[in-house]
Amino acid sequence: MENENVNSNNGRLHAMYIVLIALLIGGLVYTNIVLKKSKETIVVTSKQRDDVQTLKEELDKKYTESLQEIESYRAENAGLDSLLTVKEKELTDKKQKIDALLTQVSSLKAGDASKARLLADAQALIKQMEDDKMKLQTSIDSLVTVNKQLYQQRDSVTGELTNTIQKKQQVDDENKKMKERIDKASILSTANIVSTPIRMTRKGKEDEVKKAKDAEKLRVCFDLLQNKIAAPGETEIAVRIISPDGTTIQLQNLGSGTFKEATTGTDIPYTYNITPDYQNDTKTVCSYWAQTFKFAPGKYSVEVYEKGFLIGQSSFSMK
Repeated sequence: MENENVNSNNGRLHAMYIVLIALLIGGLVYTNIVLKKSKETIVVTSKQRDDVQTLKEELDKKYTESLQEIESYRAENAGLDSLLTVKEKELTDKKQKIDALLTQVSSLKAGDASKARLLADAQALIKQMEDDKMKLQTSIDSLVTVNKQLYQQRDSVTGELTNTIQKKQQVDDENKKMKERIDKASILSTANIVSTPIRMTRKGKEDEVKKAKDAEKLRVCFDLLQNKIAAPGETEIAVRIISPDGTTIQLQNLGSGTFKEATTGTDIPYTYNITPDYQNDTKTVCSYWAQTFKFAPGKYSVEVYEKGFLIGQSSFSMK
């Protein structure tokens, strides 16, 4: 009886030991699992932290490189400044967006499922920055190529325009010379210039005189010779009478004045002018000069001008 009781107590103790050992083993397993999960969380958190730092460093590097590239384009192509300014702003805006994502990742608690998504978004945006830089480089290269072609076309057109202007100038010069030759050839010429002092008789006839004291007016006659090139019609002829003292006889109220000498541009005084009707054939023209004061004795000169050119001259004397 006593042996049965002892065996019964030993069995219960053995069972308790088994239960305690099982509980101990279970506790150890649970503790191990918790520790393992904690380690995994620490590893994941550390990896995410490292990923954020790596992305920040990569972001800063790519941003700096992109800015430097934009500045190099601006220095080489001043005409692209407005485009590059837009691209620079787009780059800065994208960097600020990525910075905000990385800051958000850093602020989340360990094990937050959204961290991985946010990191992926940041990586995608950094990849876009790199793609944008490549696209910008391609666009700039294309624009530079087009600009070079435009410059070449402009230089070609400028060269052709310069040649055209030079040819036009040559033609204009030749036309000017031709016009000058034609204008000069169209100038009339004179012959048989005769200047005669006269006085009027009581019967109204002209009487030639030799003495200055008897002269009342001066008759100047000459032939305008044939010139088929000259334009027909009235033409202005200036008559210049030079007195014995070398001065030009002038009276403003009788039509005296000045004209420009054709070759030198010098002002030439004249005594009076006439406008004979010339029709390309030889024509004798006579005109009169009646001054309000007495003629002086001595040698006189008479010069005839058309369009500023001297076309004839002669002289006469009065006692």
